[in-house]
Amino acid sequence: MVQTVLEGKGGAPRGRRRLAVGDGQLRQARVVALLPVVLACAATPLHAENWTIVPSIAVSETLTDNVFLSSSSNKQGDLVTGITPSISVNGQGARANLRLDYGYTEQLYLREKSQRNHQNALNAVGTLEAIEDFFFIDATGRISQQYLSAFGAVSPSNANVDRNRTETSSYSLSPYLRGKLLGWADYRLRYQATTTSSQSNLAPGLNSYQWSGGLNGSTRWNHITWALDASSLKNDYEFGRDYDATRYDVTVAYRFNPQFQVSLLGGRESNDYVSLDQQTNFTRGVGFDWTPSTRTRLNAIVRNRFFGTGWDINFSHRRPRSMLTFRSSKDVSLQPQGVGNTGQGNNYDAFYAIIAATNPTFTPAQIGAQTAQLLVDRGIPADSTVVNGYLNDRPQVQNLQQLTAALMGSRNTVTFTATRSEQQGLSVINGLTDDYSTRDRILQVGYGIIWAHQLSGLSSLSLSFNQQRSSSFITSSPETTTTGGYLLLSTRITPKTSANIGARRVISSGVTSYSENALTGALSHSF
Repeated sequence: MVQTVLEGKGGAPRGRRRLAVGDGQLRQARVVALLPVVLACAATPLHAENWTIVPSIAVSETLTDNVFLSSSSNKQGDLVTGITPSISVNGQGARANLRLDYGYTEQLYLREKSQRNHQNALNAVGTLEAIEDFFFIDATGRISQQYLSAFGAVSPSNANVDRNRTETSSYSLSPYLRGKLLGWADYRLRYQATTTSSQSNLAPGLNSYQWSGGLNGSTRWNHITWALDASSLKNDYEFGRDYDATRYDVTVAYRFNPQFQVSLLGGRESNDYVSLDQQTNFTRGVGFDWTPSTRTRLNAIVRNRFFGTGWDINFSHRRPRSMLTFRSSKDVSLQPQGVGNTGQGNNYDAFYAIIAATNPTFTPAQIGAQTAQLLVDRGIPADSTVVNGYLNDRPQVQNLQQLTAALMGSRNTVTFTATRSEQQGLSVINGLTDDYSTRDRILQVGYGIIWAHQLSGLSSLSLSFNQQRSSSFITSSPETTTTGGYLLLSTRITPKTSANIGARRVISSGVTSYSENALTGALSHSF
C-alpha cells in the first residue's frame, strides 16, 4: 500500500496543449544549447590518440504521387531532390572519446519550388576524463525529426512535407565525480543539465536539471552488497507548469553464486506530478539478475511507485548467428525516446553483438566498421523504430514493451522489431489529483520486418514491411493506422561509393488517411 504525505506548496494549474496538427510558428533555436557539443569537441583533440574524420555527400531522388501526404482527392505528385553533405568524426584516446555524426539535407521540389524543407541530423557523444580517476564530463547532442501528434500523418521519408513533424534538438552536459570513500565504498556525484527545443510552437521547450549521487560497497560477508542512491530533478517547461521530483533509494543485494543475485529495495519519492503540492510516497521492491551463460542474461526490478507498480525487465539471448532482446518497463517519461537517444540503432546494436561474438579478436573499432559496412551493403537501416512516439508538454507514465530479433546468414539477413507503448499524461484537474482515468491514455503498437539477400559481393536486395497503429481507450476514440511496404536494391560501385534504387507503397487510415506510391534512388560517396 502506498503511503501519502503532503509537503509544501506547488505551482498553479496550467492549461492543456491541444492535440493538434499544424504549421506552427518557427522559433529560433537557443545558441547556448550548442555548448555541450562544442565543449566535447574542443576538449577531445587534447587527449584523443586515434582520429577518424570522414566527410561524405549523398544525392537522392524521390518521385512521389503524394508529396504532402494528403487524402486521395487532394494528392499532388512531385520529384524531390535531396542533397546531404555530412561528416562523421570518431576520436578515441586514453582520456577522451568523441563520436559525432552530422548531416544537413536540403530538399528541392520540382513542382512546389516555393516549398522549403531543410533538415539537420546530429548524433554526438563526447566524454572527457578531466582529472584522472576523479572528475569526468559527458556531453551529448541530438537533432532529429519528431512527431507532434500520435494521430497525425507518419512520414514514409524525409522528402515528404509533413505538418505533423518538426525538427527537435536536445543537448546535455553532465560533469560528475567518482572515486573511493575511505577505501570501503565507491561514491559518485553527478549533475546533468539538458535542454530540448523544437521548431514548432505546438511543442514547448524543456529544460531539465538533475543532481544524483550514490554510495555502494560490500560487507564482511562477501555475498552481500549494498547501495544508497539519491536524486533531485527539476523540469522547466517553456510554458505551463514546472515539475520537481526527488528520490532516495536503499538496495541490499545477495549473490547466491556468480550467475544469480537477488536484491531488496526500499526508499522514498516526492513529486508534484499529479498534485499542486509535493506528494511523498514510500517505495519498496525486489529485483534479480540471472546470467546462466555468457550468451543469456535476464534482470528485473519491480517496485511500488506513486502511479502504482513500476518495473524494468530486460532479457537478451545470443546464438552464434542471431540475437534476441526484450525489454518491458513502466516508468515516468518526459519525452519520446528518439529525442535524446544517442545510440546507433537497434539493428546496429544487434549485429554489433553478433559480429563481436563471432570475431573475438576484433577491436571495438573493427567491430563497428564491419557492422556499419554490413548494414550499408545489405540495405538495412541502423535503426528500425516502429513506434515513433510524440512530443509532450508534461510528464507521462509510459508502459513500454520492445522486442528485437536479428538473424545473420552468409547471404540472407532478417530483422524483426515489435513495440507496444501505452502513455498517460500526469496532470492536475481542478486542483485535484488525477485518478489515472482512461481519458488521456494513448496506445501505440507497431512492428516491422526486414529481409535482405546478398545477390553478389557488391549488390543486395531488401524487402521490408512495417505498421504502426495509434489509438486511445475511450469509446469512438480516434485511431490512425499506417502500413508500408518497401523494396530496395543496393550496390557498391567503389569502396567509397554506393547507390540504391527502391520503391514503396504506404497506406494510412483513420484520423489521417492517405496513400502514397514512390520510386527512389540515391548515390553516396565518402571522401
